[in-house]
Amino acid sequence: MNTSKSYDRGNHKVGGPNRRSPLRPLRGREKQIAHITAALQAVSRSGHGKVLLLESGPGTGKTHLLIESVGMAVRGGMGVVSGVSAASDALFGAVPAALTGHVYRLGAADTGSAVPAGVSFAKEIRARLREALEHGQAVVALDDLHLADPLALFGLGDLIGQLGGHPVLWLLATGTGSSSARHSLGEIGLGKLPVERLPELGPLSGQAAADVVADHLGAPPSASITLLAESVGARPRAVIELARALLAEGEVQVADGMARLVAQQVPPPRQPEVVRTPAPVPGSFATIVRQDLRSLSPFTTKVLKLAAVLGSPFTPTDLLALLDESPADLLTALDEAIARGFLVCRVTDFAFRSDALWRVALDSVPPPMRALLHRQAATMLLSRPDGVEAAALHVAHVAEPGDVEAVRIIARAVDRMLASQPLTAAALARQGMKLLSSDQPEWTRLAAAAAEALVRAGDAGRAVEFAQDAVGEVAAFARERPAAHTDAVAAFRTWFSVALLMKGKAHEAGRMAGDALTAGAGSREDRERAESSRLAAHCLTEGPAAAEHAERLLGGRTEQPRPVRAGALTVRALGRWREGRAAEAIGILREAAELDRLPQAIRLLDPRWLLVPMLTRAGEFEEALDVVGAAARLVPVPARTAVSALLRAAVHLANGRLGEADEDARSGLAAGGGLCLPMLAPQAWRVRALVALRRGLLGEAEAHLSALQDCCPPDSARPWRAMRQLLGAQIAEARSGPAAAVDHLSGVWASAEARRELLLEDVAAAAGCVRWALEAHREDIARAAVDTAESLRRDNRDLRGLAVAAAHARALFDGDVEGLAQVGRAHRDPWARAAAAEDRARLLLAHGDREAAICELERSMNGYGALDGERDGARVRRELRHLGVRRRHWKHAKRPMSGWDSLTKAERRVAELVAGGLTNRQVASQLFVSPHTVGFHLRQVYRKLGLRSRVDLIRLRS
Repeated sequence: MNTSKSYDRGNHKVGGPNRRSPLRPLRGREKQIAHITAALQAVSRSGHGKVLLLESGPGTGKTHLLIESVGMAVRGGMGVVSGVSAASDALFGAVPAALTGHVYRLGAADTGSAVPAGVSFAKEIRARLREALEHGQAVVALDDLHLADPLALFGLGDLIGQLGGHPVLWLLATGTGSSSARHSLGEIGLGKLPVERLPELGPLSGQAAADVVADHLGAPPSASITLLAESVGARPRAVIELARALLAEGEVQVADGMARLVAQQVPPPRQPEVVRTPAPVPGSFATIVRQDLRSLSPFTTKVLKLAAVLGSPFTPTDLLALLDESPADLLTALDEAIARGFLVCRVTDFAFRSDALWRVALDSVPPPMRALLHRQAATMLLSRPDGVEAAALHVAHVAEPGDVEAVRIIARAVDRMLASQPLTAAALARQGMKLLSSDQPEWTRLAAAAAEALVRAGDAGRAVEFAQDAVGEVAAFARERPAAHTDAVAAFRTWFSVALLMKGKAHEAGRMAGDALTAGAGSREDRERAESSRLAAHCLTEGPAAAEHAERLLGGRTEQPRPVRAGALTVRALGRWREGRAAEAIGILREAAELDRLPQAIRLLDPRWLLVPMLTRAGEFEEALDVVGAAARLVPVPARTAVSALLRAAVHLANGRLGEADEDARSGLAAGGGLCLPMLAPQAWRVRALVALRRGLLGEAEAHLSALQDCCPPDSARPWRAMRQLLGAQIAEARSGPAAAVDHLSGVWASAEARRELLLEDVAAAAGCVRWALEAHREDIARAAVDTAESLRRDNRDLRGLAVAAAHARALFDGDVEGLAQVGRAHRDPWARAAAAEDRARLLLAHGDREAAICELERSMNGYGALDGERDGARVRRELRHLGVRRRHWKHAKRPMSGWDSLTKAERRVAELVAGGLTNRQVASQLFVSPHTVGFHLRQVYRKLGLRSRVDLIRLRS
């Protein structure tokens, strides 16, 4: 017997002889098809019979699955006895024209009308099966056996038992309508053949639902159409009906290869509402769902309507309170609603299976009755100690302007929801404002609560937009200055300031915080938060007034709250840092960190955020990492990962771990939406820019520098000024040489303060500036850099990192070979060690010691290589080549013959630089190779990518 037959699903034809009807692909039934395929193969291998039972309700695709199975069997060379009803004659759409002789249809199935009945049913099957078995093996596919009478079923059972030793697969399908028929199927004697149940034909969802819709619309559906299809996906027939109805009613159009709801069917972007309300649905969808609703029991329909008013999700307790029924009665209705695909059961509540179903159920309740039910629900919920929040959501639906009691309920709910459900609290507060005029105190209180809620939700942008719309009314309200209104005005301005600060608008945030404090009164928490906001703004702008204000807070007679004192100390520390008193600045920040040790839901300023980068620049990596952990523990749990990553990235960079540094900076920026990013993001963008620069990716480095500039407030005195200047100089040097770097810093050299800030920015900055200046023949600038570095060392004797940086700069300026050797051993930053070895090699060459220079260059090259320093490593390899030393720096790797993945590392770097707009000569300068080598790599790139010119390459990378 042939055991290697293939039972594929084939390609269904959509035309042909008169008896052929289009058969669309079967979607979402892969498990069932796999089960049937395995059974077909088992029958072929063993030569014995097998029974598969499929039990499924109407509209689930049961018949389509049987037809698909018939086609598989015929294409596998088997004969088929078909008892599948074929009113549409779809059966032959699954069977190749040349193989229709393999199908032997029962008389009742041929008419598409008769019900299996009596003993003649089994006799006819036996007769047809005798013919089908002439093909070696056979399949008997019988549909709708739940309609058969007991005589027909028992006769079928006897026949199956008698033919158990023959290679026949029995596919028996029954509906869910008759429990007696299903009971009989389970009990009829089948000899020794066990009955295997096929997996349940579950609802269509996801790609399967989308595919069914696409089959009927002629194009892939949009996400909104797919969601509608999933909503009725418990019955695939309903999905098909939906697709056809959308098309027939003109509610869908195909454009750009995708089917979309027409414009009038697509709801506009929804602003946050008091209660989450489902969007409108197309009329054809509503018609289908309403038909399903009408087919439910009256009590289940009532339950669904009340549940729709309560909202999705809803608790059974609330539903019972509205129904005044027993839990047992409710259970019956919920079971039916779940079985019919309207509801899903969750851990503690129930929900509509989709918003679209919820919308249809909600629309089935007349608006006047809906309002009465909302009032009833609110009254019921207010009777509970914990029901005010849910009650307010219902009150908001029906409250009229001037309803004082409704506003009181809403205000109570907003206060209780600020921390746990901030977005709902914001929407509820805004709805409450609509019930009031802007000259009422509660209007301003709700405005303050809405701004606070949006900030707590991490949406500072929307908080700023909202506050800007409301600030005019608040200002007019504040001018009256009645005592009862002052607290509300102060709270509103405080949260407006916080939102502005989080958006990087430091100057505006500082002014608004000042206005909040000037307004007087306000709660202790609001005054403390406003002062913290103003101090954080001072840190970002750092004008003379900032230091004066901080000193007034620290020196005044009034004892300030600990967070305020910590903020003032942070401003003082920044001033000391700018003066070059780095050790003192670090000490002040340590003191500030001790003062501010309590977690805060919204942290505007933490001295640790500045202490970590200062410790890193001073070479105190272990303490810096300890402080990172402490800073993360003081922010809410969802933000801890982002805070840790943003602060840790700079420490990883200083330790030479470029990959970890870049990943931490990237992930921290991506996850930090709710953080005060103006205080945290600049360091992360610096890390990303330096990583890209060291890897030789100038375009990326410039993009990250641009992002750094965008996230900083537009003020030349801000603390990130030196960071921007040094990064810009490093990129200028990489692109155009040392003279360009010196020119980029032209505004720095004349100012002692600016030089101090610049050299404190990076432990390698002093040596870098000396190196650039000497190569640009600017000895005066080199001397100024050395003097500044040594001044910093004298003023900060406890900071070993600054001492090593000054020694490196001095040894390089003096040409001290031995001094550079000592520096190389003393640097904690592995990058600075590799740079010191490269500097020493150049001095050794100048003194004629070629062999020692080669040793130092190799040490430097190995150091850069271990740090993934492509650009610097290439520069050192070029020096070694000039000395006649060639070191292999590539690794063999299996690659495809074409495509981007086929490029070698060198080819990819050339391609990226050329795509960035550089000429071959500029690329050669960047990679420290000859233009000829660049041209060779570029030709390989063109060949592997199938390109003809650099214009094609630029277009491809864009």
